[in-house]
Amino acid sequence: MSAIFLCARRRLYSGVNSRLPPRRLISSSNSPQGNPLVLAGTVPYHESYILLHTRQSPQTYPSKVPSKLQRTLQLLATQWGGIVNFSWSPEQPVHESTQDSWEQKDREEIYHLTAFSRYKGCLEIPEVSMDNLEAVCEQLQLHAAQSESTNTTQKLSKDVIHIYVCIHGNRDCRCGETGGQVFDTLRREVKARGLTEQVKVAGVGHVGGHKYAGNILVYPWGDWLAHIADRDVESTLDKILKMDPLLLPDPTTPPLWASHWRGRMGLDKESQLAMISASPSIGHTMASFQGLGHFLSRAPS
Repeated sequence: MSAIFLCARRRLYSGVNSRLPPRRLISSSNSPQGNPLVLAGTVPYHESYILLHTRQSPQTYPSKVPSKLQRTLQLLATQWGGIVNFSWSPEQPVHESTQDSWEQKDREEIYHLTAFSRYKGCLEIPEVSMDNLEAVCEQLQLHAAQSESTNTTQKLSKDVIHIYVCIHGNRDCRCGETGGQVFDTLRREVKARGLTEQVKVAGVGHVGGHKYAGNILVYPWGDWLAHIADRDVESTLDKILKMDPLLLPDPTTPPLWASHWRGRMGLDKESQLAMISASPSIGHTMASFQGLGHFLSRAPS
């Protein structure tokens, strides 16, 4: 049964106050879809990740967001390896002139912007619009560029960890349902641990790879994780907290969670595959997949 059909079926059943029979949950780390050599290499190459802050949750975004500013900024950001997306959380700063609806035609777009660079960490720009886009792009391009003084031992100015969960349900129901559950559970877990000042959790629009839901993006390092479910939230947060948020992203640092790792900011597909292949933590996992493949090859057709 396809994931899309299952999502539609669940909505239908919920509409008549019925419930689907419980399904046996299989850990993504031990299933074919959790194969690290399948996941790795699926993060598009980027040197910076740029987020425009909205007033509404990505769960309410239309399938394709009608934003002239985002499209224009994305076209320009491609020149320095930037990806542009939208983000939301109840706590993130929002420009006072940011509209609360996508439906208004010819509306003026103004956003608060957050950008991450593999070399310089997090950058906050309080206002971006079509009027100041050229000046903002100069800031972003400078922020994304490596300088002579940049090195992997340089410390960042803030020790804040940013976790973004794709919850763009109108683009794909898997992101809305699985991602939405992970988003809510992760926010509760961060609050329960008293980490709301150290760890910021927000929802984002489409990141690519619906079949990898739940997708989470962890910055300032830029590691992307896939197939994160409710049951994985505590382990995911534990692994994230072991990282040093003050260190610049280092392309040689081992994957955040090998069996769920899609890739990292600053690495192309070949580098991501090479890194996961060299990771000592995937030896047992790969042996499991090889054993499963051997078993399936001998199974009667």
